[in-house]
Amino acid sequence: MKKMHTMAMMSVLAACAGAAQAQQAGTFDKWIRTWSDEFPGTAIDTTKWNVSNYAPNKNNEQEYYRPLAVTVGSGEAVITSTFQPWGGRPYTSGEITTRGKFTQQYGRFEARAKLPRTRGLWPAFWMLPASDAWPPEIDIMELLGHDPTRVHMTHHWGTWPNVQSYTSSWVGPDFTTSYHEFRVDWYPDALVWYVDGVQRSSHNAAIPQEPFYMILNTAVGGDWPGMPDATTVFPQRYHIEYVRAYKCLINSSFDQLGPTGNVQAWQWTKSGNVYAETLIPRTGTRSLKLFGPFTGTPNSSTAHQDFPAVAGERFRGSAWFLNRSTDPMAGANVASIDIEFRSSTGTVLSTVTTVGLTAASPRNVYNKVVVDGQAPAGTATARFMLKFYQPAAAAGAAFIDDAEFGYFAPCFADFNADGTADFFDYLDFVAAFSTNAPGADFNADTSIDFFDYLDFVAAFSVGC
Repeated sequence: MKKMHTMAMMSVLAACAGAAQAQQAGTFDKWIRTWSDEFPGTAIDTTKWNVSNYAPNKNNEQEYYRPLAVTVGSGEAVITSTFQPWGGRPYTSGEITTRGKFTQQYGRFEARAKLPRTRGLWPAFWMLPASDAWPPEIDIMELLGHDPTRVHMTHHWGTWPNVQSYTSSWVGPDFTTSYHEFRVDWYPDALVWYVDGVQRSSHNAAIPQEPFYMILNTAVGGDWPGMPDATTVFPQRYHIEYVRAYKCLINSSFDQLGPTGNVQAWQWTKSGNVYAETLIPRTGTRSLKLFGPFTGTPNSSTAHQDFPAVAGERFRGSAWFLNRSTDPMAGANVASIDIEFRSSTGTVLSTVTTVGLTAASPRNVYNKVVVDGQAPAGTATARFMLKFYQPAAAAGAAFIDDAEFGYFAPCFADFNADGTADFFDYLDFVAAFSTNAPGADFNADTSIDFFDYLDFVAAFSVGC
């Protein structure tokens, strides 16, 4: 909300960009939800939100934030701004924040809302650092009530009082008459803003490298929007349908430098011998090199990232593996890609593994390796892991590049797993069903019967 204005427009290519992708036998989405509020019930969820109760001392604003100005009902939160004096201020309004309750470094942050419209109002969806320092600041959406078709997107950085800002705006529909989605995708090297799923701005300088929390509020008056006047109409309402946060696999190609120039698989949690190397990348400038810890006993070198998960969710992980001829896999060493499902206390509930390399693997060619898994009961975390297992002291290394991890929605109609749901899937299922082949137990109830046929036909009618 704090303002210094410059105008620029840049484009940037960043990891994780893009929507859900069609893949063989299903749909893959690399954005994993970490937090959300769809505003059920009749009161704000105070386990997720702080509801402000104070008079802000910035920007010459004229409102007093009161809890009664924030209500929940009919599947949305509403911030109501009124010409009602309180606490020495002429206006009452509302503000909610996730400070101290949810913070995240990098990721996707989005809200769907209908905004207030009248002179002197200033609705916003923005973020500040958990450290309470200022700057930096990320303004996902701001609107001035007298200009209802223009939204502003801003990034502040620097050190007070030498604050710098990048600001852009986009003129679209009237954002006060219908609901629209406002979003920023925050990467280690870029900020990318979207309105209704379409990119409208980006910036790639001085990107914040610390956790932030979210804020939604309506200011009344201030240096930027100006003061309410005789044309201003009260009450005004900021309708918020949902607020969501996501994250994706960071530094999945192992090319990004850390804040201090570190290139050793930055943003991955590492154990043993794990390095980002320029020797033989598949794409970009680096790939990940793993080799044994040489402890003399069975042991592993690993790199992993953790994601929230709940029972029943399906995930897919993938990466490209190479067995290099100058440092080939040897002995009983195995390189693999794993998904570990863990409880809230860190207990491993189940693990799915796909082997990527052994000593018998072809050399000097990258091959894609995929692992799929479904979270069992009690799951709180899905751990995506790249692993080099060394049972003795054999030499060799695995080179890995271009990893992906995300939700995977399988297409059950693709019975023969050729990537297409067609009449051949129907024929193959009927053949399996007629011979009581194990795959014909379509509903996995341990028996093959007419219900399996009905369930397959239902899935086939939906398609992929």
